[in-house]
Amino acid sequence: MAAWLVLVLIGLSFFAWRLAVQLPPEHLEIQDMHCALHSGAGMPMPQDEEVAPPYRLSDVETGQRYALSCRFSLSIDAQQQRSKALYVPSFIDKLQVKVNGERVALTELHLMRNLHLETTPAFVSLSPEILRSGNNEFHVTVSASRGRHVRLDRIYFGDVTQLRPYFHARWFITAVLPTLVVGGQLAFGIIFVVLWAARPKDKEFGWLAVALMLGVLRGSVLIPDFGLDMSDRPMWNIVVLWEVAAVLMFCRAVAGLKSSRWSWAWAIPPLLLSLYFFFGKPAIIREPFTMGSVIMVVAYMARCLWVLGRAAMRGNQSALIVLMGMTMLSLFACRDVAYILGPEPDGVFLTRAVYSGFLVAVATLMTLRFVRAMSELDNTAVTLRERVAQTQAELSKTYDELRVRRETEAVNRERVRIMRDLHDGLGGELATMLALADAPQPRQREIAVHARAALADMRLIISSLEDYGGDLTLALGSWRERAEPQLRAAGLALSWQIHDVPSLAWLGPAQTLDVLRIVQEATTNVIKHAGASCVTISTGETDEGVTLTISDDGQAAEPQAGGNGIGNMKARAQRLNAVLRILPNPGNGTCVQLVLPKDN
Repeated sequence: MAAWLVLVLIGLSFFAWRLAVQLPPEHLEIQDMHCALHSGAGMPMPQDEEVAPPYRLSDVETGQRYALSCRFSLSIDAQQQRSKALYVPSFIDKLQVKVNGERVALTELHLMRNLHLETTPAFVSLSPEILRSGNNEFHVTVSASRGRHVRLDRIYFGDVTQLRPYFHARWFITAVLPTLVVGGQLAFGIIFVVLWAARPKDKEFGWLAVALMLGVLRGSVLIPDFGLDMSDRPMWNIVVLWEVAAVLMFCRAVAGLKSSRWSWAWAIPPLLLSLYFFFGKPAIIREPFTMGSVIMVVAYMARCLWVLGRAAMRGNQSALIVLMGMTMLSLFACRDVAYILGPEPDGVFLTRAVYSGFLVAVATLMTLRFVRAMSELDNTAVTLRERVAQTQAELSKTYDELRVRRETEAVNRERVRIMRDLHDGLGGELATMLALADAPQPRQREIAVHARAALADMRLIISSLEDYGGDLTLALGSWRERAEPQLRAAGLALSWQIHDVPSLAWLGPAQTLDVLRIVQEATTNVIKHAGASCVTISTGETDEGVTLTISDDGQAAEPQAGGNGIGNMKARAQRLNAVLRILPNPGNGTCVQLVLPKDN
């Protein structure tokens, strides 16, 4: 799309060029004319040959004013007096027209908008009161500002309806279109400044904004109308150099060339020319500065074409489109440079007019690129949302499956644990009770003791199914309610010295059961083997962790004796990552100490 736009703009630019250089028919041109060049003092200057339009003074002395006076006569009958006009395609700087000794026009319109290399046309309508039947004397004077070239194009005389279309076409190209270009540059410059601020990594936006703003400064009223033109050293010449350098950096960015510390070397030529222009002597800087500027502009534009051409050959579509616009601009720039160096100009510079086409093409390309990037971001966001929703659904499904699996595994582990505890505890007691009942002489007392032990073990298993939230004292309190009657029946007193200890986050139902079985095993050993009268259960906190102590006042046990009971206690302590110590009391009896870690 952008490529077709560039082609259309190229066609429109050539059409504008043809429209601008189109001149009225030759029979309307004034042929017999006598012109004389005057200095600021009004004295005629010697000429080697006759001066005739189109004319431009080639050598200008700095600080001097010049004027060109042309006289001609026209014979007009009474029927030709109405609707006549004079048309001058271009001139510099001030045009004065006198007919029959009476001034009829003073044209200085171009000074209101100093377009520098541009010149505006002059159109002078002649009323019937000014013209007379018979011979009419015309006096056309063109005067230039100090240090500027005098220029006067051909002069045409004819009907208003014949000459006005040519004037309107030339006026549009030389005055209206450059003004529109300046406005467009300002609008696009602001847009690309905003885009560059939003996407600083896209350096082409920033360099294009710099080039556009320099173009606005060069073509605006700021330089000539607010005292910034500095007469013999117009600042717009310097702005052109920096604008061309900014365009080169833009082309490098479009071509994908990475910036380095040597990239700033492209600023050296415009910097040197600027210093030479401002600090050199006015009498000798004009021609060297002009030639240096032309060489720099041509070299930089050639570099732009080279960089863009190489990038386009590598498949860079953006570089190809900008290359087409730069080629169009370069052709018209060469035409205008030839005009500057040539002796007989046609008076119309078209680079600024064609520059509008280049700006529209580049701005459209950059805008489409930005819109395409935003569209891709939107599409990416939609795709990401869809993928996130899909992934979320898959994760939810996987989570449900894992949750069901974890619950099933937890139930299976709990089932296995309960079955193991029933087999190790309750199963053994029931087997003993069954053996005692089947004996020839059943021992009812022993059966009762084992029945109470089986009941206590069953209550212990049921109690372990509860979650105490890591509170050891609460779990021990639940065990006390079930174990104290058994101890009392065995003739043992219970000394309960349980103190508040920190909550153990790792103490779940399975771990609680291991702790309570260690307590139960220790108290059972006291009942069976210690011959004690009192058993003491206490808790405390040390640097090692939370301590649980079961001690009695009976006979001291041998820790090395072992047995299944002590072996089971050690195995359970190992599962808890706890420390189990079996030590004799300082007095009588045995002390079983379990040290539980605070973090497990």
